[in-house]
Amino acid sequence: MGFDELADVEKLRQLFEAFTRKRDILHLLDQCMSAQGVQIFIGEESGFDALDLCSVVTALIRRKVKFWGVLGVIGPTRMAYGRIIPIVDVAAKLLSAALNSRH
Repeated sequence: MGFDELADVEKLRQLFEAFTRKRDILHLLDQCMSAQGVQIFIGEESGFDALDLCSVVTALIRRKVKFWGVLGVIGPTRMAYGRIIPIVDVAAKLLSAALNSRH
C-alpha cells in the first residue's frame, strides 16, 4: 500500500473482490498454462479491471511433464521486476523439482 497505485481504497477493494470471486484470477492463471517460462501481465494486460494498477508475474509448476499449478506474485506496476522475476522463476523450478523427486 506504500505505492500510489495501491493507496486508493476503492482499487484495493476491487482487488480483494477479485480474489473473493476467484474465477477472474483463475482465468488469468489458466492463460499461463500454455506458456513457457515466466509470464508478466502489466496493468490492463491482465484483462481485469481490478488488476489495472497491478502487475502479475507467474511461472508454471510441473510434475513430470504435466501441469500442476501456477506460482505468482501480484504487486504494483512499479514493482522491482529485476528482483521479482528471478524469484518467481527459481521458486517455481524448485517446487517442480521437489514434486518430481517424490515417488
